[in-house]
Amino acid sequence: MKNIDMSEIKYIYNNLATNLENNKHIVDSLNVFPVPDGDTGTNMNLTMQSALKELMESDESDFYSIFKAAANGALMGARGNSGVILSQLLRGFSEGLKGVDTLDTLSMAKAMDRASKTAYKAVMKPIEGTILTVARESAEKAMEIAHDTDDVITFLEIVLEQSRDTLERTPDMLEVLKKSGVVDAGGKGYVLLLEGALLALKGEKLKTEVPSDEKIQDTNEEIESISSEDEIIYAYCTEFIVLKTAVTRSEFLRQIQDKGDSIVCIKNDDILKTHIHTNNPGKILEMASRHGELINIKIENMKEQFREKNKNKKKEYKKYSFISIGMGEGIKALFKDLMVDEFISGGQTMNPSTQDILTSVSKVSGEYVIILPNNSNIILAANQAAELSDRNIYVIPTKTIPQGVAAMLAFDEDDDPETNKNNMIEAIKEIKTGQVTYAVRDTEVDTKDIKKDDIIGIYDGKIVSHGENMDNVIIELAKEMIDEESYLITLFYGEDVSEEKAEEIKEFLTEIAPDCDIELIKGGQPLYYYIISVE
Repeated sequence: MKNIDMSEIKYIYNNLATNLENNKHIVDSLNVFPVPDGDTGTNMNLTMQSALKELMESDESDFYSIFKAAANGALMGARGNSGVILSQLLRGFSEGLKGVDTLDTLSMAKAMDRASKTAYKAVMKPIEGTILTVARESAEKAMEIAHDTDDVITFLEIVLEQSRDTLERTPDMLEVLKKSGVVDAGGKGYVLLLEGALLALKGEKLKTEVPSDEKIQDTNEEIESISSEDEIIYAYCTEFIVLKTAVTRSEFLRQIQDKGDSIVCIKNDDILKTHIHTNNPGKILEMASRHGELINIKIENMKEQFREKNKNKKKEYKKYSFISIGMGEGIKALFKDLMVDEFISGGQTMNPSTQDILTSVSKVSGEYVIILPNNSNIILAANQAAELSDRNIYVIPTKTIPQGVAAMLAFDEDDDPETNKNNMIEAIKEIKTGQVTYAVRDTEVDTKDIKKDDIIGIYDGKIVSHGENMDNVIIELAKEMIDEESYLITLFYGEDVSEEKAEEIKEFLTEIAPDCDIELIKGGQPLYYYIISVE
């Protein structure tokens, strides 16, 4: 095969995205820490699905334009650091195809090289031993062999072999991977994408093997995310269930994909639930009825709903608006009390996309918008949203909930944006954050022999305590965090912890640090039993 035909692009792209979707759990499991928030595979998959949706809906007839459509989809749907880097790889790949009429080994190699360089530039401090390295060495191999190999299958086989070799060497480049006994998760995702593309070229069409992560969003929530009636291209939000159907999810998606947007199909056994925004709900229902009996039909006019919601509603001018990200009703309430305008529910295991953040930006009226990611895996997406928006956005690089709280307390309405930004950044440096969760696998970290389901205490990026007894783990963690200069301890307890148990832990901390004030807050966060802040 000397080159790839334009007519094969959607088939190939669907294949590589499907291979990642089918194996995302493997990528998730490569989390450095054995904590229950390994989400690299999930984030890359959701980013890739956003890219795939745009590409499948595109009617472009040249390589650059159709790959640019996919890159734009990834850009808006990027979640987590891995998703943002993937979106930059796709953007660079598309840019490398400008003016290309024939997709052969040389043009593919040049596009891969451009992709790698674009991704490196997007990261402030590139780290070797990550997806960046896997992409770079794969591109270098592609450039090396492109002139000698004109068969695209042979070319991709060699490039894939290089990517696998680089992936296996990532623990030698990054000490934290070696200590944890894993390869880089993002790099594994990259290899899966190449594998999917190669299988497509060899004629093996992949089918989705895992249940879809998609969830049907409530119509009122969808309306809340819209800032102008002009954004509503397809007016009727249509939902229904097909009973006892033999049609597959992918087959039905193909039938309706050009009939609207915001399409979600969920197949469980012989029941198919579908959500679509369309201008012809009757046509959609007619198509669905061919596959089985319809129940729970719901059709809502979103334009009318939008007009009703915004009746007599005016945006109040504000100098500053704040957007904070986190999980837990108590944490949400705390940030709302601190005058945060928009709280995005997300964080561990559920990183919001670039589009999610931009949607929140559209809802606030401040001349200056300050975003608190409160998670190291969301900062890149927040920065990407700031670059895409024409608003005055400041991203404060908060990595934890306590840092976000400290940043808000350091804000002064009377100061200018730059002064506030600097003061908020300085404030987060004074906060120590500890987290208590459980291990999802057996592992050895820094000579600590950790067993699955052990309680683990994390501080300053390290597991400092572990064991079967939560009280002992928390006490050991607290002793690592508290010193003679500490004066305030804040304990956020999660959704799986009772108030009575949290009070017991507070008493333990009082004994350890009698000179410190101790505050107890019902955070309601999932996965993490406690988040501890020390000032």
